[in-house]
Amino acid sequence: MFQKVGFIGLGTMGMPMAKNILKKDGKLLVSDLVAEKKEEMRALGAEIARDNVQVAQECDLIFLSLLMPHIVEHVVAGENGLLANIRPGQCIIDTSTNPYAMSVKLSQLAAEKGAVYLDAPISGGAGRATNGTLSVIVGATREEADSGCFSPYLDALGSQVHYAGSRGGGVGLKILNNMLSKAILFADGEAILLAEHMGISFETLYDVISTSSSQNEILRIKKEHIQHHDYLPSNKSYFPVTGTLKDLNLARQLGEDVGVANFGCNQVIQWYRMAQQRGYGELDSSSIVELLRELEPVQKKD
Repeated sequence: MFQKVGFIGLGTMGMPMAKNILKKDGKLLVSDLVAEKKEEMRALGAEIARDNVQVAQECDLIFLSLLMPHIVEHVVAGENGLLANIRPGQCIIDTSTNPYAMSVKLSQLAAEKGAVYLDAPISGGAGRATNGTLSVIVGATREEADSGCFSPYLDALGSQVHYAGSRGGGVGLKILNNMLSKAILFADGEAILLAEHMGISFETLYDVISTSSSQNEILRIKKEHIQHHDYLPSNKSYFPVTGTLKDLNLARQLGEDVGVANFGCNQVIQWYRMAQQRGYGELDSSSIVELLRELEPVQKKD
């Protein structure tokens, strides 16, 4: 068990994860740029760090939940970042979704300091983060997590913890999952458009798909968005087109990093890029259906 645990990044996913770590450990040192987030954690009994340097200096285990890769790189490897202040034996568990090559590089830099940087991206949304039932994809073996005493903390975050076996494998698998879900969602959109041109409603198509070989989880998750033409952030399954493009570009970069062609991903990127250019950027990713409808509208019969 670690003597002191820290958590950096109290955003949509970070806040509920930090709360679950606090429940497990009874104490936690947290850091964030937003005062209200820190005060919310203080009210629950967490200690508030003056900055990330204090987290690096005092904590044996440090969790990260940060929005963008360049922020992660700055916090971990930037001037006076975590690695500049880390000690041998310390461990950083990064739940953010970063480029594969960057995760491998950060793990190597940490190893040079005698420390551990572990990619452990999460999937499941804010609701499952609150319930502690996320899917956690870890760039390590189960044996390493057990021997390093990380396992109980990972179990506090997720009901499903998957071990990729090697550094970068966690983010690699998360990127592939995101790529598949967005490609499947685009294929769903094409099927919806074709059905509408035949005079078949979305509801009828959904009933067939959900009981047939083409059933897919992403369509189930996005059903309400599509059914009600509601692509705004108020919907609980909202994830914007801008975020979708980030995920797809990470998948494209992964193909380049490992030297594998990725034609399907590149095609779907162009469709979502078109959606962004046509004003869909902050709408839910399922608004790709509306873009297809806009480009090839159903002609009303007299």
